[in-house]
Amino acid sequence: MIRHLLKIIWNQRLGNAWVFGELLIVAGVLWIMLDVLLLDVKTYNLPLGYDIENTHRLKLGKLSPDVPGYVEKEETAANETDDLLRLMEQIRMSNDVEEVCAAFYSCPYSFGNSWNNIRPLDGDTAAVCERSFHVRRVTPEYFTVFRVKDKNGNPIAPQLDYTRSSIVLSKDLEALVYGHEEGKGRRIKHGDNEEVLVSAVSQPVRPSDYEVSEPCYFDVLIGKSLQECVEQFGSQSTELCIRMKQPKSPEEMNRFLESMGDLLVANSLYVYGYKSIEQRRQESLYHYQRKMKIKVSLMFFMLVNVFFGIVGTFWLRTQYRRQEIGLRVALGSSKNGLYRSMNMEGLLLLLFTLPCMLVFAINLYFFDLYESSRFSLSAWRFLSGFGGACLLMAGMVCLGVSFPARKAVAMPPAEALHYE
Repeated sequence: MIRHLLKIIWNQRLGNAWVFGELLIVAGVLWIMLDVLLLDVKTYNLPLGYDIENTHRLKLGKLSPDVPGYVEKEETAANETDDLLRLMEQIRMSNDVEEVCAAFYSCPYSFGNSWNNIRPLDGDTAAVCERSFHVRRVTPEYFTVFRVKDKNGNPIAPQLDYTRSSIVLSKDLEALVYGHEEGKGRRIKHGDNEEVLVSAVSQPVRPSDYEVSEPCYFDVLIGKSLQECVEQFGSQSTELCIRMKQPKSPEEMNRFLESMGDLLVANSLYVYGYKSIEQRRQESLYHYQRKMKIKVSLMFFMLVNVFFGIVGTFWLRTQYRRQEIGLRVALGSSKNGLYRSMNMEGLLLLLFTLPCMLVFAINLYFFDLYESSRFSLSAWRFLSGFGGACLLMAGMVCLGVSFPARKAVAMPPAEALHYE
């Protein structure tokens, strides 16, 4: 049967050449579309590395000298760091609050732009030479507030040394510096700081739902390092984040802050509002979501055009051979067998495009034209995109053949002989 179909395809090679060209171009476009879509879906479903449920960021301000309650520096021995720590402790006293932390441009979805270099004392310095990595400056409670786990899925907070500053590497950075060796317990210098201990290795941390993780580390601020950050950025610029024990609506959060009263004030530092991290997420991702909607809309528009193009081509091709199909039925051919052979003929034309598609894929790989910023080319990625494109094309071909072929095989024999 295959041999017979190949002879038919060869005898109609002039018309089939145009069909083959269309299939080749459409298959290539469809493959690229599916590849990008699969990457987007996989990226979105990757673990973020933190949990923002029931978390909020408190807005901080400082009383001006002309406001009642302002405390002159000369009247207190506390500095801005002491005020911040005192405010955190007062908020922590509430039964509704699970934990409070401070961060500096390191809160989830803050898209902080702090970068620093690192120098491992017993690791691969060549891998990090002349490179800077995203640093998140946080207090130890940050890992409890945002449920940051280590690479084995265990809580990080119990692993920290609360008597001195340390750092927590991300799994990506550990692999870059130490390869397959353990990074925990090593000593590292970062920026102009003295050497510090690696207290733990966190799971990969992603900046947003539409981005993959990159090597980064957490600078755990205690004592002197916390005071330096407060002096550099100002206590009112601190990202003071809390995790509530139970979910709270906006109205309940407003009532909670009102009930705290003077506990939200420490000398001249005070809390004047809040914003949930989930709301911050929605605002931060608006640009990404808009781009994704445009991309999906364009893909859907292209897919509809491809669908009607391929279905229409094979529909007209089969309709044009209606007389031939009816005559074969009149001369004794099986209707089911003839229907299968028409579908097989269309699928053989699609099959002939696969070698050319493979040549196209090899050229993309050779010239490094694949999107590799998020994921490198792998077997699953190639088979998913290539296989998905082929299956969609096969379904369109069969759909384009099915309806006119079924109508043709149902033609009365007298009408078929009339065509002859």
